[in-house]
Amino acid sequence: MSTGWGDYGLTRGVPSSKSLPQLCYDNPIHGPEPLMKKYLTLFRVNWQKSLQYRFSVVIYILGYSMYISVLLYLWTAIYQDGGKIGNYELPELLTYYLLQLAVNTVIFSYVSWEIIDHIKDGLFSNFLTKPIHPFRYWLTVDLSGKILEILFITLAIGLMALVVAKHFFFPPHLIDWLHFFIACFLAIILAFELDFCIGMIAFWLIQVKVFKYMLQTVIFFFAGALLPIDIFPETLHRIAEALPFQYLVFFPVSIYLGKVADPWPSFLGMIGWIVVLYILAHVLLSRGIKRYVAVGG
Repeated sequence: MSTGWGDYGLTRGVPSSKSLPQLCYDNPIHGPEPLMKKYLTLFRVNWQKSLQYRFSVVIYILGYSMYISVLLYLWTAIYQDGGKIGNYELPELLTYYLLQLAVNTVIFSYVSWEIIDHIKDGLFSNFLTKPIHPFRYWLTVDLSGKILEILFITLAIGLMALVVAKHFFFPPHLIDWLHFFIACFLAIILAFELDFCIGMIAFWLIQVKVFKYMLQTVIFFFAGALLPIDIFPETLHRIAEALPFQYLVFFPVSIYLGKVADPWPSFLGMIGWIVVLYILAHVLLSRGIKRYVAVGG
């Protein structure tokens, strides 16, 4: 009988190297229904667990909202004498930062922190004996935790949009909304895979959290979370366009603002990056586990 988290939760324990050939990841022989039930149970339990930290989520969103509010005030003051920066008028830039708050909160993944701790503390050993795949485990955890964030961030954005209602931009066409949600969906998958790959580096690096902090800053910058990348200097703009990070913030928001005439080539680009990172994630996972077991993890 299933007892919820206890069936899929991770407890300490270090398997011997003999257990490696017996890795009991998801077995397709049992069919899709047991696998689906397993991850739905994990999804539900983690959602209930995230409710325990709802106050922390509120504090985080309030703090980030204050940061965005300062930026809104700053840009309003800059635009006071008219004109525009790059190809952004005041309503577009204010909407960019408000929407960036929502997109940033919902799309970005932070499971790498937990992955790093599991590897360093020896908890990752349990994935070698539990009937659950690490990639699908953390994907389920990531998606279930986003529900609460979406609820709170929608409320925060709604309140802030009321304050700047006369400057807030709404897409005039329904197709723009559809393209925006498609971009967000693909970006969530892309962001998770990026973060999962970063977490896998803990198999090789000791001070991986320092590297994580540095890389996270770079990702935020080239994703357009600080400034729209089309107002970057030309060299930085070209670098940003060559990286997948632009798809996490800048691209979805640009669709919402009606600045992307045909998003489908970029959708194909996102799918391409998703496939590449999916393969990379599983290569890193496979080689990381071999190293982990070899050193007695």
